[in-house]
Amino acid sequence: MKVPTLQSVLAPAMHELLKLRQALGYQDKTYVTHLASFDRFVSGRGQTDPWLTRDSVEAWVSRDPQLKARARAHRFSALRVLGRFIADQYPQTYVPGPTPGLTSTFRPHIYTPAEIQALLTEAARLTPAGSLRPLTFVTLIGLLYCTGLRVSEALAFRLADVDLEEGLLTIRKTKFHKSRAIPIEPDVTRALAAYVDARRRYRHRTDPEAPLFVNEWHRSCSYGTVVATFLGIARRAGIRGAPGQQGPRLHDARHSYAVHRLLAWYRDGGDVQARLPLLATYMGHSSLVSTQVYLDITAELLHEAARRFHAPALPDVGDAICQP
Repeated sequence: MKVPTLQSVLAPAMHELLKLRQALGYQDKTYVTHLASFDRFVSGRGQTDPWLTRDSVEAWVSRDPQLKARARAHRFSALRVLGRFIADQYPQTYVPGPTPGLTSTFRPHIYTPAEIQALLTEAARLTPAGSLRPLTFVTLIGLLYCTGLRVSEALAFRLADVDLEEGLLTIRKTKFHKSRAIPIEPDVTRALAAYVDARRRYRHRTDPEAPLFVNEWHRSCSYGTVVATFLGIARRAGIRGAPGQQGPRLHDARHSYAVHRLLAWYRDGGDVQARLPLLATYMGHSSLVSTQVYLDITAELLHEAARRFHAPALPDVGDAICQP
């Protein structure tokens, strides 16, 4: 992605933001076009403050009366990303609020350790009793919760992708066509080792290209079957309602991992903003913005904890949460 010449007082911040986004695999040319346009606008106004001002943001967004509402919303969204990036250095910067029509009101379900334990308990009761199937779902759910992997990424694992000696997982052909390797905690490594050993005892393939998660017919577990089975597990665990009702999903284990990781960082007093790129890379996000969404969710949980318990202490997220 070619970056145009930027010359305004905001150019250094824009270059740093684009550099970070490119490193994370972000390839949206439209976003670069928006920044270049705003850069020319700010330069023409002679702005000297190296942060966003409300006046400059609103003037740029509304300067073209021919723009449709959605196009203006995209402009606000682009500067919201820039503003959040600059605000880390200049707290006085103006950060546009969520953009109506573009910002989703969806909030994922954040599993508690107790809910995960209930899911694991029900998964262990799957039939046929004495088959590999219960252990397959116990291992899969636990892995998703402790690593934040996408369901499709976990189901795509081959035995060659699981390095039990080094405690590494290699994710290939990801959502954004980039591979990555992630470290896993010792307890996760032990759980995977136990599952691999069980696969062998049940006479499943053990060659490097064999699928990690297998069904009763010695084939790779399919996404649809896994999701359908999980819904049954969640209902029996009392976490979801009757069929047809919305409720927690298997993919919410990924969201839970991210939020719990941020909560843990808040607890240890670390610089959460500085660590966001690490979390983004670990989770395979194409853009830092995707990871920043979890800051809003985490803030809501912090606020709710303070409201309920009248104390700033965070709830214990338990030993099951693994660190990236």
